[in-house]
Amino acid sequence: MGISIKKPSDIEMLRVSNSYVAKTLHHLETYVRPGMTLAHINQMGEEFIASLDARPAFKGLYGFPAGVCTSVNEIIIHGIPDETIVKEGDILGLDIGV
Repeated sequence: MGISIKKPSDIEMLRVSNSYVAKTLHHLETYVRPGMTLAHINQMGEEFIASLDARPAFKGLYGFPAGVCTSVNEIIIHGIPDETIVKEGDILGLDIGV
């Protein structure tokens, strides 16, 4: 598989999409607190993305059930949001595509 050459219109769509990801991450950074579940964090992210009139890119991709990958501590990437409660001192990774 080669690297595709992007047209200016493709690059603009990537710029807009990436700005939505940045806005969503900033939103979650502002509101995520210890005591929240990973499922609630995912819901907040999905709702914010919808408020931008966009859609989460990961939801449904290869059967992934959520819009935000939530990885806590030793989970490196692609954690599935569930009822795990975020505790003070946890390392929380959020992976988002729009």
